[in-house]
Amino acid sequence: MSARLRAVVAGLAAIGLLPCRLSGGPDEPARGKTAVQLRTDLSRMRARIREKKSAIWSVRRQERRITSEVETVEARLLYAESRLRAVQLRLRLIQRNRQRLTQRIAVTRRRLAAQRGCLATRVRESYEQGPIGYLHVLSQAGSLQEYVTTAYYVEKIVDRDVGLIRNIRKAEIQLRRDCDALEREAREQRALEAEFAQRRAAFRSGVHRKRDLLNQVRSTRHDLEEALDVLEDASRSIARRIRSLQRTPKGRARLLKPWTGRFGRPVDGPVTSNYGMRYHPILHRRRMHTGVDFGAPYGSSIRAAADGVVIMSSYMRGYGNTVIIDHGGGVTTLYAHCSALLVRDGRSVRQGQTIARVGSTGLATGPHLHFEVRHNGTPVNPR
Repeated sequence: MSARLRAVVAGLAAIGLLPCRLSGGPDEPARGKTAVQLRTDLSRMRARIREKKSAIWSVRRQERRITSEVETVEARLLYAESRLRAVQLRLRLIQRNRQRLTQRIAVTRRRLAAQRGCLATRVRESYEQGPIGYLHVLSQAGSLQEYVTTAYYVEKIVDRDVGLIRNIRKAEIQLRRDCDALEREAREQRALEAEFAQRRAAFRSGVHRKRDLLNQVRSTRHDLEEALDVLEDASRSIARRIRSLQRTPKGRARLLKPWTGRFGRPVDGPVTSNYGMRYHPILHRRRMHTGVDFGAPYGSSIRAAADGVVIMSSYMRGYGNTVIIDHGGGVTTLYAHCSALLVRDGRSVRQGQTIARVGSTGLATGPHLHFEVRHNGTPVNPR
């Protein structure tokens, strides 16, 4: 085991995800220890790992929950972005319209001021002329032609005064309308700016929350990947243990005896995952699957695939309760994630004999049997 892997596993053990005793490969027989002592060590490890199983399931539930929350946040962020774009467009239109209204109001006020000035001048002139009026002017005409000419100019003056008054009234009405429209636009702009600020704050909050959630997902996924690395290390440890046991006198005798039989089906149930590269159900990416998974109800009987001798019956890190049977000629079979172990090390078993019960111990997503065939400790395709 590399120094980096030791550091990673030690870190996981420190946070309570994995057992701490990993020096030199815990599943490999320690030098100078008897089989009884090894079984005692494995029993202690089994107790520690069982205590951590609930923590592993909690991590899996957390990953599913966080993934769902991230998807929800992403959907909300997409909606918030579209609303922000719509609000920004409306604000730009309102600002342009307010600028246009402001300019028109300024022009109207200047024109109205000029017209009111003209009207004031006319009123002052009429006042200065006194109460004589237009009839007096007409009565001063010396001839019919002069009367007609005077009447024409008087009419023009009156029309001009009336037109001036009408223009003033129109300008005042237009000014009131423009001022009302400007006020409405101002109110809408204030409301949209408040909405924009609120949605922008929600947007930023959503972004921060999304980043936090993604960090949690990455952290959780990292923990699970490290746990899977431990599982793969356990697989290598099994290979070392098998080779170590095969080097014993009894093991060498079984190794020299060729195995030519056929494997029986270890459990009643369909194959749910074959040997080879597969999409990992926990990590959601492709990884090597070193055996075949059979779906079966919890507590179902697990049978020996062929005659042989049990060389291991204990709890393995990642694999859970595990049985390994040596069939001779370097061929072994492995039965993992059992709920109960019904045979001991050194016991001879016959093909079809019940050796364990289906369970979900170790790193498992539910009750099933993980079945491996190994040749000289190396996994091969069971089919």
